[in-house]
Amino acid sequence: MKILKLLILVVFFVFLGISGFIYGSFVWFEEMSLPVESGNAGELFIEPGANTRQIAALLKQKNKIRSVLLFRLYIRFLAVDQRLKPGHYNFTGQETLDEVIFKLLRGSFQTVAVTIPEGLTVKKVAAILEEAGICDAAPFIEAASDPGLLGRVFSDWDLIPAAEGLLFPDTYFFSRPTPAPKAAERMLRLMKHQIDRIFTQPLPGGLTKYQGCILASIVEEEAALPTERNLIASVFYNRLARQMKLESCATVLYALGSHKTRLLFEDLKIDSPFNTYLYPGLPPTPIANFGTSALQAVATPAETDFLFFVSDGNRGHRFSKTINEHNRFRHQFYEKRRRDRKSQ
Repeated sequence: MKILKLLILVVFFVFLGISGFIYGSFVWFEEMSLPVESGNAGELFIEPGANTRQIAALLKQKNKIRSVLLFRLYIRFLAVDQRLKPGHYNFTGQETLDEVIFKLLRGSFQTVAVTIPEGLTVKKVAAILEEAGICDAAPFIEAASDPGLLGRVFSDWDLIPAAEGLLFPDTYFFSRPTPAPKAAERMLRLMKHQIDRIFTQPLPGGLTKYQGCILASIVEEEAALPTERNLIASVFYNRLARQMKLESCATVLYALGSHKTRLLFEDLKIDSPFNTYLYPGLPPTPIANFGTSALQAVATPAETDFLFFVSDGNRGHRFSKTINEHNRFRHQFYEKRRRDRKSQ
């Protein structure tokens, strides 16, 4: 009889324990499922390679979950602890625990619009992408310069080009983060598409497509007004045909590695294959990226006898056929600049 009473008491207390556990679990789950009372809207970035402990700590720090330990136990119970994805996430501050987990399982589909303008080097493009949180600059430069990638994209060319200048200027929509090789390949392939679309006929002077790109980059940098691009292209074609040095200030600036509002005579002496005041022909690579209008100017330059151009002081240029005429226009430009300085 005593054994029976003892057995009943054991069963009773076990039942109470199980009931208490179930009730406690229900209360805990209900509490954990509610949004964090002081949760704030905002962005959260989970780095690639972050483990569940680091993710939980970050979520707690940003006030997205109530408990690091309970969060880790819960995702392990759900068998999803190895499936949380890195990326940029936007939170309203009202997400329940399950909604937070669902976001991290689904992954970040946030896209960012990034505008790459004309006239940029690979380094400057990389800096824009890093600032936008797309990818770090160094891996992007490395990926864009990878001979394997360049060889695949420009597989029908006789040489593997340098990456400089071949990242097409456009507005791109990228996920954050995007692997650097994927971002670089997208820009390179878009440039290749535009080159093939515009360079459908042999280029004047027997230039190859890559040489046409080099010339397009110089035209892009020299022409402030879109209406002058085909005129500037004609000047360079005419100089190449006469085996005259191109004498492009834009190539000297590239050789110097820094922007200057005014080149000095000493700057023109820099010993670099990009200094077209010293070395004949085209430089070895493009000096910046270029748009479709520069490509079009190289494909169909104006038919002129111009060999020189100089700034008119108002973003445009004055074109001339002879050195005497050119020197006269230069003198007029410098006189105008001197008068403008005195009047300031």
